[in-house]
Amino acid sequence: MTEEEKLAIEKAKNEAAEAIKKQAQEAAKATAEELTKAVSSKVEEIEKKFSGLSTKEEIEKARTEFMKEVAELQAQVKEIKQSGGDVKEKSFNEHLADAIEKSTDQIKEFASNKGGAPVTITMKAVGDMSIAANFPGATPWIQQAMPGLIWNPYNRVWLADILPQATSTANSIIYPKENGGEGAVAPWTDKTQDKPQLDFDFTSQTAFFKWLAGIVIIEREMLDDIAWLTSYLRQKMLISLKTAENSFVLNGTSDTNPVTGLLAAATAYDGTFTNFGEMIIDAAYGQIPTNTEDFYIPTNVILHPRDTVAIGLNKAAGSGEYDLPPNSITFGNGNLSIAGLSTVPTTSMTRNNFLAMDRNATMFLRRMNAEIRMFEDAALAKKNKVMFRIEERVSMAIFNNDAIVKGTYVPAV
Repeated sequence: MTEEEKLAIEKAKNEAAEAIKKQAQEAAKATAEELTKAVSSKVEEIEKKFSGLSTKEEIEKARTEFMKEVAELQAQVKEIKQSGGDVKEKSFNEHLADAIEKSTDQIKEFASNKGGAPVTITMKAVGDMSIAANFPGATPWIQQAMPGLIWNPYNRVWLADILPQATSTANSIIYPKENGGEGAVAPWTDKTQDKPQLDFDFTSQTAFFKWLAGIVIIEREMLDDIAWLTSYLRQKMLISLKTAENSFVLNGTSDTNPVTGLLAAATAYDGTFTNFGEMIIDAAYGQIPTNTEDFYIPTNVILHPRDTVAIGLNKAAGSGEYDLPPNSITFGNGNLSIAGLSTVPTTSMTRNNFLAMDRNATMFLRRMNAEIRMFEDAALAKKNKVMFRIEERVSMAIFNNDAIVKGTYVPAV
């Protein structure tokens, strides 16, 4: 072996040993005593392998084994750090950047010398791969998208649906409305006298059909790209229409040829009770039969949702107990029953007000059932938009004002 070869071998051995020691020193700085012992033991083992080497082939083979040993050391360092160390790990990308930066001179030399030896870039550590460090745009790939929204979370009771229904093909309906009467049936015992006579008075009323309608204009691409949006719009627009029906039934309209709502037609409560629940029961079972001569019997009461809760809980002001009168007021599964009357809660009613009624004294009239249609006319097409329209044509008849009673509860101060 020539002197030059001996010097090359000795230089390679020294570089390898120095690299191992540097690796051990860096590991020892960041870990506990346990890591230092493990690394020192491994360093001694690797150094022994380099003693006695005499040829370039042996040194290259030793270098390959050396890199494998370094990887094992790094794995041990990582394990100990995870169990008790507090040294911050770099990401894979950060270690790669450091290695490239430190190998800049070698890369330049390789580029200028096309026949030179290949450049080996060695990273001192391999970082943990993570979404934040290695895949920052991974959100669409790791999240599950649930299509659609919950748009009908509970069953509702709508005012128009509880009233008797009728249809028409005209633009209005003329109907008779009760307006009192005279006389009454009575025993006839004197054959020389005429039998008791009675009559009934009516007034002629006209119910004009009114449009309840609304539109939604939406961009075509939004409609195409969101699969569940069409069905969502239909459901929400239908609920909006039913809410408008509630307001229409209670308040009617104030335009030309107006429709009279229940609140305008109702008779005021004339009883003496001041408790909310008692007022409703008296209006329903006392006032309605009395004023209609037992012809109408109550079926429903309409309240604000907050009032259904207040009456259902019925907390006593003195004792603070919930003292529902037995079998008079029940509140279960969200449904309030007041002395057998079915309650219809609606935000169209004002707080602390009630409406007791016999629904058979009314009728909800339909000229056209609810309809949802989609349009794309020239004006919308120029802007790449479409329009959804929902509408119906309805009216209402009220046959007897005395069969409907309204009242206002005044809470105690």
